[in-house]
Amino acid sequence: MPHQINSCKKFGKAHVNMFARSSGIALIEVLVAVLILAVGLLGMAAMQGVSTQMTNGAEQRTQAILLSADMMDRIRANRSNRMAYNNITVDPAVTSCATDFTPNNASTVSQNDIAEWSNLVVCLLPEGNASVVVNNASGVVTVFIDWVRSDPDGTPVILRTVI
Repeated sequence: MPHQINSCKKFGKAHVNMFARSSGIALIEVLVAVLILAVGLLGMAAMQGVSTQMTNGAEQRTQAILLSADMMDRIRANRSNRMAYNNITVDPAVTSCATDFTPNNASTVSQNDIAEWSNLVVCLLPEGNASVVVNNASGVVTVFIDWVRSDPDGTPVILRTVI
């Protein structure tokens, strides 16, 4: 036992100095862990923002697809008068969004279809514009819808079908 006490006395000062030098290591480890956690949380916040942006873009694209299919159904339902739908253009600078839209009883079915559809394009899509081209000889109907997209990689919706 006396031998152990002597060895502690012999190395005691060195042992205390080594402990004093290594006592800041735990604080550095904690700071590094907090830094890594902060970077991870910032990455998750950025990912949440991009996710929200892409969700909005997907919603707008879905609206555009539904609107183009809606116009195709309107033309298909009024097939005998399909040329009345030719060269429709919807411009948000000209058409305003009317949330209380009602069809005009004095208008034809195609005129009411065009007015209602134009209103829907402008109301549902930001800066939405659209065009419809009907080729009577081939029966091909092309609906083009564009808008100010939330997602930077988005493209306009173009739907073609034969009616």
